[in-house]
Amino acid sequence: MPIIEMRESIGSQPVTLAIGESLAVVQKRINLKEGPHQRNMLQMDLFFDNFPVGQGVIGPEKFSGIIEFFVTPTPIILTSETIQGTPNAGPMASNQLVLFKAIVDGSVVTRFPQDFLATNANFPFFHDQLFITMVFHRANNITQEIVDYAASFYMSYSEKKVPAYRAAMGVISERFASMLAKAQTNGRSLQNVTNLAGSFIPSYNWGGIRPEFMVTANNISQFFLNIDSQASEDMLNPGQLKAFLQSSRVMVSNPGAFGKDLPVGGIPDWFSTIVPKGVIAGAVRPQFPPRVTQDNPAAAGLGNILMV
Repeated sequence: MPIIEMRESIGSQPVTLAIGESLAVVQKRINLKEGPHQRNMLQMDLFFDNFPVGQGVIGPEKFSGIIEFFVTPTPIILTSETIQGTPNAGPMASNQLVLFKAIVDGSVVTRFPQDFLATNANFPFFHDQLFITMVFHRANNITQEIVDYAASFYMSYSEKKVPAYRAAMGVISERFASMLAKAQTNGRSLQNVTNLAGSFIPSYNWGGIRPEFMVTANNISQFFLNIDSQASEDMLNPGQLKAFLQSSRVMVSNPGAFGKDLPVGGIPDWFSTIVPKGVIAGAVRPQFPPRVTQDNPAAAGLGNILMV
């Protein structure tokens, strides 16, 4: 498949943040070859020809904020997350639509992928366009600020033709992921971190882990099969098994499935997987039919089993 190299720039006009404004977005669209194609971003690099500086009263001064740089196949949607205390951060680098991201803080640039990985990346996308976006955030929004900047971006990607349905599904998937970006959550805060029992294994709240079948030799009201390995078991008759099987198909409350309810407790649903097939299919015969063999030496098939 062919590999295309491309160099683009952004920053021909300064950005003006008026009094009361703390956010500005600059975007550039790059049109790619039309048609059903799959492209894989292979190499990326960002270079600032002019690091962002603000025009102060007595001359250029450091931009009083932070800048996000994105390369995506769709326009970015700002989220409700924050970045260094300023609201409306862009999507995280883990988002599938983010092919490249950089954070500029003064003259310090943090990249994703980092320099080594950016020369060995393999990020697929299906849109026939790319967007270079810079998002300017600032915490101090009291005075007007004019920001001068200039950046160049290098990228190389492979391109191959794919069936139209595959390209269409890829475009739909990317647009769907773009629309979900704002509603995306990035984790949760754990409550009672020193007592997490029950948070991920609920059975801890109901008596601990039970690897054994929760039955006894006589009924299912007990937690464990508590008999000696060499001891004999009292067998249940078909009527009792059918009653237990019927109970296993009825929803019960949480402790009930572990035998808390009387007289025999709530029957867990896994019980239906271990009952004999005869209980499900019909009555169980008291014993197998007697085996009859051909014992007449004068008849053919001496010793063979006869069907009765």
